[in-house]
Amino acid sequence: MSKKTTEALAEFQRAYFEKGRAPAEQVIALLDLIKKDLGLEMIYVCTNSAATRHFLYEYCSHGPGYKAMHYNLLLEDQDHFALLNDCFRQANPAILTRKESDHTLALAAGNLSYAWMTDQIFSGFISFQGKDGSWTLADLEAIKGLAGVLWPLVRENQLQEEVNFKELFEDDGSLAWVYPKLGLITFSAELRQRYDLSDYYRYDTVDEFAQNFVAYGDTNRFVAKYRECLQGGSTSVTVHGFNLRDQFKVDMFVDRRDDKGEPEQVVGLIHKLELTEAQNRERDKRLLAYNNFKQAISKDDLFELLVDFDKNELTIFKYPVSWQKILGQDCHYDQFHASFAESFVPAANRYHFLYVLDRRHLQQRLSIQQSMFMTTHVQLDGGERLLEIEAIRGTTGEHQVPKTAVLIAKDISNKRVLRYDQLTGLLNMHNFLLETEAVQSEQPAAAGHLLALNVDKFKLYNIQNGLQAGDGCLLEIAAIIKDVYPHALTARFSADNFYIYDTDPKGWQERILLLQEHLRQSEYASSLRVRVGVYEYVDQVSAEVACDRAKLACDCLKTDPQARWYLYTDDLQKAEEIKQYLINNLDEAIEKKHLEVYYQPVIRALTGRLCSAEALIRWNDPVKGFLSPGQFIPLFEEMNLSYKVDRYVIEEVTAMLRDRLDKQLPVVPVSINLSRADFQMMDPLQVLNRAVEQQRLPKRLIHVEITESALAKDVQRLKQAIHDFRQAGYQVWMDDFGSGYSSLNYLKNFEFDEIKLDMVFMSDFDEASKKILASCVKMSKSLGIHTLAEGVETKEQFDFLREIGCERIQGYYFSQPLPLDELTWLLEKEGIEIEDGDQDQFYQQVGLTDVISDRPVSLILDDGESFKTIYMNQLYKRELEESGKSIHQISDDLANAPESSIGLGMRALADRAGKGNSEQSEYLADVRHNGQYIRLSVTSIAQLRNWQMLLVNASDITFQGNVQMPK
Repeated sequence: MSKKTTEALAEFQRAYFEKGRAPAEQVIALLDLIKKDLGLEMIYVCTNSAATRHFLYEYCSHGPGYKAMHYNLLLEDQDHFALLNDCFRQANPAILTRKESDHTLALAAGNLSYAWMTDQIFSGFISFQGKDGSWTLADLEAIKGLAGVLWPLVRENQLQEEVNFKELFEDDGSLAWVYPKLGLITFSAELRQRYDLSDYYRYDTVDEFAQNFVAYGDTNRFVAKYRECLQGGSTSVTVHGFNLRDQFKVDMFVDRRDDKGEPEQVVGLIHKLELTEAQNRERDKRLLAYNNFKQAISKDDLFELLVDFDKNELTIFKYPVSWQKILGQDCHYDQFHASFAESFVPAANRYHFLYVLDRRHLQQRLSIQQSMFMTTHVQLDGGERLLEIEAIRGTTGEHQVPKTAVLIAKDISNKRVLRYDQLTGLLNMHNFLLETEAVQSEQPAAAGHLLALNVDKFKLYNIQNGLQAGDGCLLEIAAIIKDVYPHALTARFSADNFYIYDTDPKGWQERILLLQEHLRQSEYASSLRVRVGVYEYVDQVSAEVACDRAKLACDCLKTDPQARWYLYTDDLQKAEEIKQYLINNLDEAIEKKHLEVYYQPVIRALTGRLCSAEALIRWNDPVKGFLSPGQFIPLFEEMNLSYKVDRYVIEEVTAMLRDRLDKQLPVVPVSINLSRADFQMMDPLQVLNRAVEQQRLPKRLIHVEITESALAKDVQRLKQAIHDFRQAGYQVWMDDFGSGYSSLNYLKNFEFDEIKLDMVFMSDFDEASKKILASCVKMSKSLGIHTLAEGVETKEQFDFLREIGCERIQGYYFSQPLPLDELTWLLEKEGIEIEDGDQDQFYQQVGLTDVISDRPVSLILDDGESFKTIYMNQLYKRELEESGKSIHQISDDLANAPESSIGLGMRALADRAGKGNSEQSEYLADVRHNGQYIRLSVTSIAQLRNWQMLLVNASDITFQGNVQMPK
C-alpha cells in the first residue's frame, strides 16, 4: 500500500473509534486509494440487515460501477442469498462464479469478495472487481488484511439491529422493508405468496402507499405511526389490509440511517391477528359496503358512514379522532344522529341538521332521487367548520325504497363555497347538480341532454403558454358556452371540465357544431380540441349519473381524434361493466389458465425460415367468451395490473420452451412484451431471470420487447433497465418504432438490439412509406441495430421489405397469432423450416449488411463447394435477364459453372475472401458475360464453419478499357 493509503486507513480507524462512524466522503476516498494501489476497476461494500436477506450498497469507489450507490438495494429475498451464503461458508475470500449469481456490479462473476459473517448472521461483504478477473494468492492475503481494518463498515449497526429484532419479533410473522429514499417497499416471500403481491412496489408518497395496501379507514393512523417511526424509536399500529378481511399488527422501526441521520431502511414486522366470528362478519359487511360505494369515496372525506334504514344500524368507515367520545359504544344510527347534533352542531343549525338527516326522512328523499346534498356548520377541533354532507342511495327493496345509504362529509371551510365558479362565472359542481335535480323534479318526464366537455392536453397547453394564457383559454371557452347555450344550466366542475344541461330536446346537434365552430375561431382555444360527450335523457336518472354517463361518452373520444362528439349508449355502460368484470376476474383467469399464450411467427426474409416468434396473450373466458387483447391489455396497463399478465406470460413461455427441449423438438427465440407498469410494480429482470433459471434455459431464447410509448415516461429508470437486461444476456427490442414523435431520439439514448417497424407503415403502403422504411432500415444497419417489420399482409409488402434488406418479417401474410399446436401444424403444412442456433448466429451477422446500392448487388451463400444466390437487387437482376429461366437460377448457373468466366472468377474470389483478413476484405476480378466485361467485387460478410456469405457487387466496365481478366 502507498504511504497515502496507509495514512488514510489510520485516519479511518481513528474516526470510527472516536465518533463511531466515518463520513461517507472519507470512506469513498479511502476506497478510491485502495482501488488505485491494487489496480482494480471497482470496490463495493454491501451490508445486510440483521435477520433478513436484503443486501444494500453501502459504499462504492468511483468508477464505472459507481451508479450502484444510487441503486441502494442489491439483493432481495431470493434463492441467490442462499447460494451466496453457501459460497462464503466454503471459502472466504471467494471468487464469485455464475453459480452464485447472474448479476453485475458487486455480484459480477470473477469478483474477489470477502464476507463478514458469524455462525448465524451474514453481515455483509466487500467485493473487488479486477480489470482482468484473474487473482493471485497474494491478492487473497491482501484482501484478508484489508477486511480486518474495514470491518466497521458493515458491523457498526449490527448489534442494535439484532436487539430491535429480538424485542419486536417475538413470534412468527412476516417482513416488509421500506426504503424511503428510493420510494420502494419490498415484501417477504410469505407475504408475496399469500396475497399475490409483486416483488416490490414503488410509491411517490407514503400516503399513496397506504391507500393501496391499508384499509381505507385505517390509512391515517398507519401514516401517522410510520412518520412517528421515522423520527426515532419503534411504533406499532393495528390495521386491516386493503379490501381484505385480515387484520394485522404492524411493528415498525428504522433499521438504517445514513451519516446525516436520514432513514435509509424501515423494517415492518407484520403479524396476522385472529378475529372472532363476529368481527369477521362486521369486516365482511364493511368490505361489501365499501365495494358498492368506492366510486363515491375519496381520500379527502372527513367521515364515511353506512346506514341500514330498516335495522337502524350504523357502520363507520372513517371518522376524525375527536369523534371518539360519541363512538365509544356501538350506537344505532338514531343515537349517532342525535349525539352528533348535540355534540358538534351549533344550536342555530341543529334543527335543520336533525330534520334533513332524520332516518325516515332521508329514506323517503332517497326513494325519489339517487343522492342529495346539505351543508352545515359544526364545532370541530376547537373551531367552527363548514361541512358538505352527501347522502347516496344504496341497495333498494320494493318500489325502489332504499334499504341502505352512505353518508359522506367533506370539510369545505377553506373552499369559499359559492354558487358560481370563481374564474369563469359558471355554476360550480355542487350547485349545478342541485339545480339540475330541481329542474328535473319540475318536469313530468325526463327530457333534454347533458353534455360533458373536456379539453385535450390542457396541462401541456398550460406548460407551454403559462397559467395566465391557460386561464384566458378557460374564460374564452366559458364565454362561448354561455353564448351558444344562453338558457341552459352551465358549469365548470374543475380544471378543464365543463358541463351543460340543455333542456331543449330539439337542435342539440346543431348547437354542438356551432359551439365547436366558435371554438375554432377563438383566440386561445383555436389550437385545442374540445371533446364533447352527450347523455340523452331517456329515463329518470340523477344528475350525478347523467354527468357520469356524459363523461364516459366524452372519454371515448380519446381514441377517435376525428369525431366531434359522442353520444352515450347502453353499450358504453356494458363496456364499463366488462372492464369491471375483467379487473375482478383477472386473478382467477390466471389461476385457471383462461389466459392463453398465442404465438405469431417471425420469418427470416432472406431464407423464408422461422427465426423467432412473439408471445401474445388471449383470454378465453367461460362467461364472456373470447376477449381480444384490446379489451383488457390497455385497461390493465391503466390500472397497473398488466404486470400480472406479463409475469404469467413469462412463466408460460419459459415452461413451453423447456418442454420442447426435453422432448428434443426444435425451438426458436420467443419475444415477450413488457409495459411501463411492469417496471413500476415488479422487477421484470428478476422475474425473468428466476423463470429462466428455474427452467434451465439459455438466455438467447428470450427476447424482450418494450413499446415506444413506454419509453416516454421515466426515461432514466427504463434506460438503466434496458442496459441491465442486455448486460444479463437478453436481447432488447424496441416495439412500434415510428408510431410516436421521438423514435430517433430513442435510438440515440437507448441501447436496442433490434427495432420493430410499426405496422402503421403497412396500413398506407405508398411511395412515402416506402422511402421512410428504406431510410429506417439503412440507418439502423449503420447503427448496428437489426430490423423487423410487423403488420405485413401482402406479397408486395414482403418483396419490398426483402429488397431493402429488412431482416425479419411478421404479419398475417404468414400467419395470425395461434396457439402453439396450431402454429406447429401450420409450419408443417406450409413446409416452413425452423432456423437452428447456428443459422440464427450466421444470418444475424448477414443482417447488418446494407444492401441498398446504386450498383448491382447480390448475396451468395458459399458452402465451400457450390454457390447459391440468396438475394439480388433489381439492378443485379437486370444484368442477368434471360428468357426461359428464373433470375436466381441464372445466377446460380453462372456462379457454379466451372467452364464459365463468371464461375472461375467467383470461385477464385470466394476462396480468397474466405481466407482474407480485416485489412483487405474486398476482392476484385473482371469477367466476360454475353460479350460484356463485368467487374465483380466480392466481400465475405459472415462465416460459420465451412459457410460464408458473399456480398457481390457487379459493374459493367466494357467501355472503360482497364479490364483485368483472372488467370
